[in-house]
Amino acid sequence: MALIARIWLISLTAFAVPCIAQSGETSPYSPSFFLSSYQVEWDSSVGTTHTNYTINSPVLKNSANSIANNATQGLSIGLPENFAIGVTELYVYPVVTNPLNPNAATLGFKNPALSGSKIWGLDTSSLFKISGSVQPNTGVKAGLTTYNFGATGIFIGSDDWIASLGVNETVNDGGDGGTATVVATVSKKISAYILNASIGAARFPSILMSTGYVTTSYGYSGTLELSSQILDQAWLGINYSIGSTTNSYTQNFMLIPFNNRTLYNLAGISLKVLF
Repeated sequence: MALIARIWLISLTAFAVPCIAQSGETSPYSPSFFLSSYQVEWDSSVGTTHTNYTINSPVLKNSANSIANNATQGLSIGLPENFAIGVTELYVYPVVTNPLNPNAATLGFKNPALSGSKIWGLDTSSLFKISGSVQPNTGVKAGLTTYNFGATGIFIGSDDWIASLGVNETVNDGGDGGTATVVATVSKKISAYILNASIGAARFPSILMSTGYVTTSYGYSGTLELSSQILDQAWLGINYSIGSTTNSYTQNFMLIPFNNRTLYNLAGISLKVLF
């Protein structure tokens, strides 16, 4: 936690003195940014997630908190014909564990996620992007591979306003169905800074298990992100996210219902460098 606090202090100092000699490059924090052919982007981020998990049932009522630090490294490269590919790796370090939460992140590196994307309309005010990723052995259930497919419409308005709307579908090869997500983002350039605000909603599928049944559930999230160019080809961002999910699990034995709720908030810092 002390290391995260030091990183926050350094980042806020850098934010206070944004780069004066800015390049003409579009910020990689902008929703309209896309890598040019053979351009390379390095992404690095650290953050702390606080999670509250609550169980409410006729036989058990309990609530507990957990805290985890996480670090992400990513590398992407642009390709001809407006394609791009990348790889991302995540490391999680639990600080306070919560035995109640069966989906809590575990200690260590997660298998890398491989991604690809293509964009159309780069020279216009209306852009369209498709993307996909694959990640084997997600760490929640060993052996599963997770696939993500998405499409995003991006609209560039006047006075440095940008809006985007994206839909995603996440599935795995364990037969648990798919999770559908919708995310809307508005972006505004204010002096030397870019402010992004996003809201999202997700629908999780119902799951039939040997021990019971989980009904269809929903989750909601919101994110604020502020970024600025700090060097000729480097940008720094700080972000804060909140979210919640709820689901209902009915146990086969005596048909006991369990209502579960997860609340989380995440504060993070990120760095994007172009080569």
